[in-house]
Amino acid sequence: GYVSLSGQFIDSEWKIHRRMLNFMMVSSPHSENALSEAISASLSDWNMKDKLFTITLDNDCSSHDIYSANLRDYLSNKNNLMLKGQLFVVRCYAHILNAVAQDVIASIHGVIYNIRESIKFIKASPTREEKFAEIALQLEIPSTKTLCLDVTTQWNTTYLMLLAALDYKQAFSTLETSDDNYNEAPSAEDWKKVEAACNYLKLLYDSAHSIMAAANPTSNLFFHEAWKLQLELSNATGHEDPVFSSIAKDMHERFDKYWKDCNLVLAIAVVMDPRFKMKLVEFSYSKIYGVEAAKYVKVVDDAVHELYKEYVAQPLPLTPAYVEQGEGNNAPASENSTQTTAPSTGDGLVDFDMYLSEIATSQPTKSELEQYLDESLTPRIQEFDILNWWKLNTLKFPTLSKMARDILAIPMSMVSSGNSIFSAGTGTRMLDDYRSSLRPEIVEALFCAKDWLQYSPATPEAPSTALVKVDAP
Repeated sequence: GYVSLSGQFIDSEWKIHRRMLNFMMVSSPHSENALSEAISASLSDWNMKDKLFTITLDNDCSSHDIYSANLRDYLSNKNNLMLKGQLFVVRCYAHILNAVAQDVIASIHGVIYNIRESIKFIKASPTREEKFAEIALQLEIPSTKTLCLDVTTQWNTTYLMLLAALDYKQAFSTLETSDDNYNEAPSAEDWKKVEAACNYLKLLYDSAHSIMAAANPTSNLFFHEAWKLQLELSNATGHEDPVFSSIAKDMHERFDKYWKDCNLVLAIAVVMDPRFKMKLVEFSYSKIYGVEAAKYVKVVDDAVHELYKEYVAQPLPLTPAYVEQGEGNNAPASENSTQTTAPSTGDGLVDFDMYLSEIATSQPTKSELEQYLDESLTPRIQEFDILNWWKLNTLKFPTLSKMARDILAIPMSMVSSGNSIFSAGTGTRMLDDYRSSLRPEIVEALFCAKDWLQYSPATPEAPSTALVKVDAP
């Protein structure tokens, strides 16, 4: 089988990019060692071992916990992972939505089979379609939805099929009593299961569409979707109807694992959004954790401050403004030394300047992070561009903006623009018989070239030390 490796980063102009790095064959079976060695070799080829910030994985491989640990151990020798590697592994949000949706569908697979067979029966002839339409008209069913079969590999189509069928549930029952050839109508209990499934699939469907609205979503967008889903599913487990609560418990069990694994990196990302900062974390955690919220908020706050300290310890590249200032201070060095020994003939404010200097040294100054967090929240407007905001505030927050650029570039989802977030094989690329017959190096060349050629040539820049985020299935 093949492993696809892509890198995501934000450039010096604050534009986000995603590029395929490799599409390589890994010998079967896909052991944790084989996968980690393949990824390590690819990173070595691209000279990225000391630039990796996070790695995003899908959620459907039991060996990922092992091979991500192997990869973390290997790279920790080459690269000082931020926060001791706490942010290193990120689970793909699109995959967790898909996995939870598939759990819901599997829980009522018998009912879904009956609905599919019912739709096939009605669609088998124009006469049956006309008869069903007449029944719906007689029952005064107001729905304008059209019955259609789903694509079994895309759960959104199953959701839309169930949603339409639910509107016509009375028509299905009436058809069964009037047509001896039809006996697939779901029971009242079955329709209750469909109603519960649609109720919860809508949460996933809406969340997926929110993420898809952005061509290349930055990491700050995912926290809001994840915490809402975590809260909704947690509350739903206490539903008074056992049909609803049973489905909700299965959904919450799977999503809660994702939340526990990823809520820290999700929260740090939203702190880098000037519209929310720590306030949304405080608000959402109070809803999710209740009286224990303060403990979890402190974990996020401590992590943000510790991460900032690690960036402060890094050398900060000079900007043109800093260079000009440095040159201005250094050039007239001999003149400055002369002025300090000569009698003051200026405006008489030399003592005042010394006073200001003493105040500055005696009073602790706020760090960039504290200044950023203390400032008022940026108004929430629909056209807000977070990357442009940080670009405009780079000189104000030189160190914090470097941290924001790395955090916001984390690929919380492996699904790139143009790929379906609803697919059962989310983010995967299927090889047809022709491509499967080609040599692995030819397959890699075809897939990589297809990705690279869709972008215009980048303007040559000086070698960068920017951290690169990598996702891999």
